[in-house]
Amino acid sequence: MAVINAFSVDVEDYFQVRSFESLIPYSSWGSYELRVGENTRRLLDLLAAHGVRGTFFVLGWIADRDPRLVKDVFDAGHEVASHGWSHKPIYRLNRSEFREEATRTKAALEDITGARVVGFRASNYSIVADTLWALEVLAETGHLYDSSIYPIRRRVYGIPDERVSPHVRQTAKGSLAEFPMSTCRLAGVNLPFGSGAYLRLLPCGLTARLLRRLNAAGLPGVISVHPWELDPEQPRVTSWLRRPNHYAFLSRTRPRLERLLREFRFEPLADCLRRAGTLP
Repeated sequence: MAVINAFSVDVEDYFQVRSFESLIPYSSWGSYELRVGENTRRLLDLLAAHGVRGTFFVLGWIADRDPRLVKDVFDAGHEVASHGWSHKPIYRLNRSEFREEATRTKAALEDITGARVVGFRASNYSIVADTLWALEVLAETGHLYDSSIYPIRRRVYGIPDERVSPHVRQTAKGSLAEFPMSTCRLAGVNLPFGSGAYLRLLPCGLTARLLRRLNAAGLPGVISVHPWELDPEQPRVTSWLRRPNHYAFLSRTRPRLERLLREFRFEPLADCLRRAGTLP
């Protein structure tokens, strides 16, 4: 039986990314026109055309300002999960601040959808070696799984020796499933693929090949995208030369997603974890 992969969306707007935090502080977000609604609905239409359901990790700040968008995602049959409230990396929050954000976002999303929120993804994959305590907080606040860890070595994120397959972790506050971001082992290192800039920058044929290789080993992969990545006409906050990863090849996102959606099977992360028997 073919492996079913996971499809996910990090629901945030273009001006909320880490690349722009020095230019656009959290306090000024309210002065920017939201484009996330239109872009997210483009994704909803694309997924509907391919009969695919996924997981939408919604930023609490977005849910507070556009609850109709969250309801539309849920009503379309997708899983609604948490992306935190302020998009601050966890290593810039203390335990109390993170608990407050996690609790607040979960409650807001549940109030809108009427369904339990069980999944979480940290901004910028910021559950790293020094912030593994966040998993305990997630278990404590009623989450059942996390998808924040990248098993790679990068300057600001990643745990290179982390397990690459979905698994259950034990914390002092209970068990929690982890669905790591997708990698393939090449030349002794884990090569990231299928998410954000990696999806846009790597050749699509290579992404498909790596996903097939992962599936051949019996492991599901996870494809992840942001709504603003389907928006080549978004306002330029700064020059392309200063922020190449954000603006590079935005026009590639949609056709690459269309190819992957045609060639592979996808489902929400919670369903994928249940299928693997790793959801507590």
